[in-house]
Amino acid sequence: MALDHLPRVQLGLFPTPMQYVADLAPGLQDLLLKRDDLTGFAWGGNKVRTVEFVLGDALERGSDTLVVAGGPGSNFAALLAVAAAAKGVAIRQVCYGSPRGAAALEVSRRAGAEVVFTGSDDRQSMEIGARELVERLNAEGALAYAVPRGGATPVGACGFAGAAAELVSQLAERNLPRATVVLPVGSGGSIAGLLAGLGANGHADRVDIVGVSVSRPPDEVEPRIAACALETARLLGGGEPSTRWRLVDGRAGGPGPEADRLTRDALRHSGLVADPVYNVKALLWLADHRAELREPTVYWSTGGALAAADTLITTFAEAGIGSGAVGAEANP
Repeated sequence: MALDHLPRVQLGLFPTPMQYVADLAPGLQDLLLKRDDLTGFAWGGNKVRTVEFVLGDALERGSDTLVVAGGPGSNFAALLAVAAAAKGVAIRQVCYGSPRGAAALEVSRRAGAEVVFTGSDDRQSMEIGARELVERLNAEGALAYAVPRGGATPVGACGFAGAAAELVSQLAERNLPRATVVLPVGSGGSIAGLLAGLGANGHADRVDIVGVSVSRPPDEVEPRIAACALETARLLGGGEPSTRWRLVDGRAGGPGPEADRLTRDALRHSGLVADPVYNVKALLWLADHRAELREPTVYWSTGGALAAADTLITTFAEAGIGSGAVGAEANP
């Protein structure tokens, strides 16, 4: 597998570390953490991998404007806005719902993104709104580039194909012939890229992947992942995607005492900042199902520092500390 033939904007510091943690939290002992929260660009996060290839492709095509579908708390949209600003590319972010004080949204705005809201609470409205905006901008003479939620395209997934090579190398350094990888899944681009990369490298039999779907029913996301993995493999120029994967439902792992305890334990035991949107849900699932998995187990930490900050601010507000909003009045 080679990624050198694909346009790319170098942003992150790779490979990200693999860390052994003896006791992360109850039910999470003897765990390997793939620290993709430590990618080295802005506040980190695994979506730096996606941004490198999405922005590279847009620049290669001569695009002058990116139109990204991303909710107020979208870590990906905020990272893309920061990276695009450094390259002088305009960015429009299409959000669902209504403006609220999310840290990620404020970062997007401060990076220069023009944010528009669809006026609907349906997340699908973002994709529709983004397509319409791209058509309108191009009709006006712009060269607009559409980016779906999470950058979950075959181009964006190529960043995680590279991550698959990192994973195999780090397992070999620890003399581990095989492992099970557990990671949170939203739009599905990360798991699709890993599957394509493992297949292209001929290491599909070494890694089982369990994706914990944190926002959508698994049967809704599975076909998208399979299709994206296949197209990503074609972009890479060789090998079929790994078929050693499954998607499970982690949406029930919401806020509560158990989630709070896990968040505190992860921070104290490993320095891991577990956000409530992705990592907490996936780690709660893993704690309940660890015994079912082939050992050793690698948990893929995806980042989410901005969402974690939102949770802390809300907690402070409920306790009567601070205002409880991040820039809520700075950009009405």
